[in-house]
Parts: sequence; C-alpha cells; structure tokens
Amino acid sequence: MIAGDAIELRNVLAVTPAGVKRASVTVRDGVIVDVADLSGGIPERSGEVIAAGEREACPDTPARTVIDAGGRRAIPGFIDLHIHGANGFDAMDGNAGSLRALSETLVKWGVTAYCPTTVAASRQELCKSLEGIAEGVSLSRGPNWKGAEIVGSHCEGPYFARNRRGAQPESAIRNPNMEEVGELWESSRGTLRIFSLAPELPGAISAIEWLRQRGVTVSAGHTDASFEEAMRGVKAGISQSTHTFNGMRPMAHRDPGIVCAVLTADAVDAEVIADGMHVHPEMVKLLVRVKGTDRVIAVSDLTHMAGLPPGLYSLGDTPVELTASGAFVRGTGGLAGSVSPLLVAFNNLLKWGFGIEDAVRLTSSNAARKLGLERRKGAIAPGMDADIVVLNDDGTVFLTMVRGRILYRT
Repeated sequence: MIAGDAIELRNVLAVTPAGVKRASVTVRDGVIVDVADLSGGIPERSGEVIAAGEREACPDTPARTVIDAGGRRAIPGFIDLHIHGANGFDAMDGNAGSLRALSETLVKWGVTAYCPTTVAASRQELCKSLEGIAEGVSLSRGPNWKGAEIVGSHCEGPYFARNRRGAQPESAIRNPNMEEVGELWESSRGTLRIFSLAPELPGAISAIEWLRQRGVTVSAGHTDASFEEAMRGVKAGISQSTHTFNGMRPMAHRDPGIVCAVLTADAVDAEVIADGMHVHPEMVKLLVRVKGTDRVIAVSDLTHMAGLPPGLYSLGDTPVELTASGAFVRGTGGLAGSVSPLLVAFNNLLKWGFGIEDAVRLTSSNAARKLGLERRKGAIAPGMDADIVVLNDDGTVFLTMVRGRILYRT
C-alpha cells in the first residue's frame, strides 16, 4: 500500500457510538475516515476501486481494497490494561524482542492496544522491565511493528499486603519507598500509566499523591485495607482497583473493607477478570449494576503461560501448574493469573446477558478513557484510530486491524 490507499470493510455489523448498524467502514492512513450506513443497501462508489493492473499504470494513485465481511460483527479492538505476557513471552523480560512477539500474539486474540504489566520484583528487575516497555511504546508506533500497540506500562507491585499477595513472589514484596518510586518513574521515561499498590501500607499515601501528581493512575490491589484505609487512599488519589474481588479483603456486613470502598467511590474504576473463573458471573453483574457500565474495565491478567501447553511453570519464584482449567499455585491451589485473553471475557459478557455495546465498553471504550485515549481509540467512528476487530459468528477472530493495517486474518 502507498500513502492514501484505503481499505473498506464492507457489509459489517458495526458497533458504533451511534449504535449497532450494518455499515461499510473505510480507513485511510491509519484512521477511520467513513462509516457508511448500509441499512438501505450497499451504495455504488463509482471510480473508487482500482484494479491491480490499473495501479501499475498509475502507481501514485491511491487504491481502495474492499473486504466483504459477510455481515460479521465489527467492534473496536480490545484494550488490555493488565497483561503480564503470553505464549512464553513476559513483560518482565525487559527487551523489545519479547514485547514484539507478545504484541504479535495478542492481535490473534483481537487485542490492538495494551499495557505490559510487571510483577513484584527487585528494583533492578523492575527498572529493566520498565525501560524495555518504554522502548516498546516507541517502537510500536512505527511502520515495522506487526502487533498490538503498547500504550504504556502497568507496574503491579511490589508494594502489597503479604496476606493478599496471591501468586506474587513473596520475597519481592515490600513497603513503599519514595526513592524507589522515583527511580521506577524515571526508568519508564514517562510511559508509566498505572501503578498498583496496597493503600494501607506505611508510606503508601505519599506514594499515591506523588504518582497522581505525575498523571499516573494509582490502583488499589493485593490489599487487606479496611474501608477507612481504602477511602483514605481514594482521597489521596486512588482512582482504580486492581482485578476487583481478587487479591483483596472480602466484603462483609460488619467489615465492608476495600471492596465496599470500590463499589461506593464514584472516582474509582473497577478492573475485573471476566474469564468465568476468577469472579463468579453473578458478581460481575453485581459490580456492573453498582458501578455502571462506564466504570468497569475488563482485564485479562494474562501471564506468559497463556497459549502454552499444560505443565509445570513458575511466576517469579512461585511454582505454578497449568492445566486445561487454568493456572494454579502449586501446593495451595490458588489462582495464578489468567490464561484467557480479553476475547474470552467479551464472549463471556455476551453469554452472561450483557448487550454487545456494553461488552464493548467493558473491553475497549472504558480502558481508552482511563488512558486518556478516548479521542482516538475505543470506538468505530470517523477520526479514530483504525483499531478494529471483525468477529466470526462463533466469537473467534476473523480479522484484526491495528491503525489501519490488517495484522491478522483467518
């Protein structure tokens, strides 16, 4: 393709801000330029289709490639705020090669943008990982990148409650240290977007305030906070909860805890792992009913084991067994991250009774807003990045487009 070439996704059932409609979506130079309503039939576009032979005769003339989607659903690409790795590649590897391979894996599952996510580790390991992700952010906007775009990093840990650590390596868990927080920020070169921590820890409030002043979303996670401790964190600047319900003190009628704070604090967006295993479907429905469809963000929490065969693996120094059902900490049976991508969450939401527009909000639009990218991502509309996923009737991916380039097609 040359500059100005267009791709038309014709005959799609497009989920747009104006509703779900049969449409033709045209993209050019990485941006959606037109969403034509086809409810009255497919319009003739005389002179806009140039055959290959004609391109040779007039090589500088922009061409239009038409793909008939056969009435398949077209949705904004999935945006995953919380993903550690997949297919053997890990955000902690700290190099662009692993991130490139991870990005190329994710487009097969319809992910078009994501935040590589760290785990609790030494200062040196975290700095190396954040530096590598910062490089990936830059590279993923270039023409040679063939996968999902990296839109920033998510630092999950190391400031967690030990009794709520889940599969996080216990040896790396510690209290907030402002010198270290500053070094992590510097290592990210300004690409740090989300920082998960336990707000009840000594020094946490200062860290929350410092990060918030630099535009970082602070998320409460792996926490044993009481309701009061959680609300102090919200007052200091917490505006998100990390995989809500998992890795946190449960709610009880005499001990509402952090879950109640998440449910009642209007300023807090709630991550949720909607893989059908981490959180019961009825609890996902309750969360959305209380928070609203605009304040819940589905995340995958994928680990490097996603896409790998069953066997024995590790997360840091935590031994993990991967089975056909999921990943579990050896010895305790606790969940060890997820191996189900956002595509599974999207299909689950539909199966659980959510409308397709709400499923799009939870898997794309809300994450775009949280990242401050709502003017270019998370919607199929003119002027937006051409990040589009076309789905088969069985919920599998037919086609993934990232910024106007088709990077995966079955």
